[in-house]
Amino acid sequence: MLIISAKTPTKNLPIKRSMSKLFQSFLYTHLPAKEHEGRISKSGKTFKTMNFFITYKENSFEIFFTALDEKYEQSIALEILKNGLKLGEVHISSIAVEIIKRDVIDNIKEIEAEGYICASIKNPLTKRKIFLEPGDNRHTKIITNHSLEKYETLLNSSYDKNLEIIPLWQSYKHMIFWYEKTPYTTWRARYKIKADSSMINLLLKTGLGGDSMKNMGFLEVVG
Repeated sequence: MLIISAKTPTKNLPIKRSMSKLFQSFLYTHLPAKEHEGRISKSGKTFKTMNFFITYKENSFEIFFTALDEKYEQSIALEILKNGLKLGEVHISSIAVEIIKRDVIDNIKEIEAEGYICASIKNPLTKRKIFLEPGDNRHTKIITNHSLEKYETLLNSSYDKNLEIIPLWQSYKHMIFWYEKTPYTTWRARYKIKADSSMINLLLKTGLGGDSMKNMGFLEVVG
């Protein structure tokens, strides 16, 4: 995992709504074109091999970037060290990068992790998205099926072992993430994930649920 720590000159810059798009554009500029296009599943869904999450505190922000191919983390770190982090017109006054290993070992069959995991359905009348809360059984079913399809698409192999994603807790208040002009409603939640290490590592590197390249889906291992 690559951790990028940076500061802007002032805490009053209105950058939160644009940062996801800007960082995504930065990644795609310096990685192979196939990563922009993604991998297409048998059902026609597009899956990405990367995930990121951005946190803010006044004029400081941190970006946590993970990739199925760890060489991408190294490549982005080297690009930042050589040429800086280019996020549109956002001026960055200081920056630091760090790479840490967080794969689980082969005998690990269960983790607890927290994150903002997005799952939605469409209103059949209005065709608008309805964002589901983690406590909703439909949310669990959607992210479980999404994980199985992602595994098959990205690893080119069917997953025939146990996979259980169990919501343990969720925040009362929702969080809205913006990507371009579109709002995505999520709730921070804790999950117990029972699976083999290949599935767990896939979710740690590529995110859980949909919209993993829009600042959602990142899992923070807890406990």
